[in-house]
Amino acid sequence: MLPKRKIIIFVISVILILGGILFYKSCYQDSNLLYSQEYITGSVNIKGNVDTKYFADMGKEYEIGANKYGYAVFKNPDAALARLKNDYKAGIDLIQKEFDLSPLSQTNYEEYKTYGWQVVTGTKEEKQQAKFITSFMDIYENSFHKQ
Repeated sequence: MLPKRKIIIFVISVILILGGILFYKSCYQDSNLLYSQEYITGSVNIKGNVDTKYFADMGKEYEIGANKYGYAVFKNPDAALARLKNDYKAGIDLIQKEFDLSPLSQTNYEEYKTYGWQVVTGTKEEKQQAKFITSFMDIYENSFHKQ
């Protein structure tokens, strides 16, 4: 009887966790804030002046489009964040260490945006990566509601 109870508790736990993730995503991410049009500087309804070629040249995951409101967004924000975590690990680690932050996630990216340009320790490359992370987050945040 005991192993059956453990299995039931495990299944219920997994269902609750997945349900929580889906609920969080649906409350936090609005389809109007996701990529819905090309980002062409100077076009009607396009806000700002983002160098889309600069980002696109770094990889498909960094491709930029615009949301319904004309703000620059990554075409696939989840893929962009995953790639950033891989490509800019040294800069992320520097920000995390210098400002005593929890690991970069979708729930604390604003802290990394705020502190990325403020680092004072680390190598020249780590500092450059940290500054890029601030620029990245300036675009990344456009796909999500503010917390």
